[in-house]
Amino acid sequence: MRQARLLWQDVDIDYRRDNRIYLPQDEMARHGVTERHLAEQRCDAAWQDLMRFQVERSRAMILSGASLGRTLPGRIGLEIRATVQGGLRILDKIEAAHYDVFRRRPVLKALDWPVLLLRAI
Repeated sequence: MRQARLLWQDVDIDYRRDNRIYLPQDEMARHGVTERHLAEQRCDAAWQDLMRFQVERSRAMILSGASLGRTLPGRIGLEIRATVQGGLRILDKIEAAHYDVFRRRPVLKALDWPVLLLRAI
């Protein structure tokens, strides 16, 4: 099974800074996305479809492992639950930006942290 990269908000940074593309090539092709989308920071319907697919799959994977945080005691359990909530929040922000991670890179801000902590408890 292919491992999903959950840091979709960093696709542009990975490409520009490190000259790397972590998006699976077969999935890019299936959605009509090429490296040119990254080079031109093109957020068209094809890009949005690909990113929607990646976000939905990532969310499903996060949720499938989320119960681990409830089975572990103390700090480690809380850290896992907070990490899960942080990942879900980033995915929500990517969706809210209409998958345009080029112009609006989603980040967790100060107001996100209390919400994440409350959800993790």
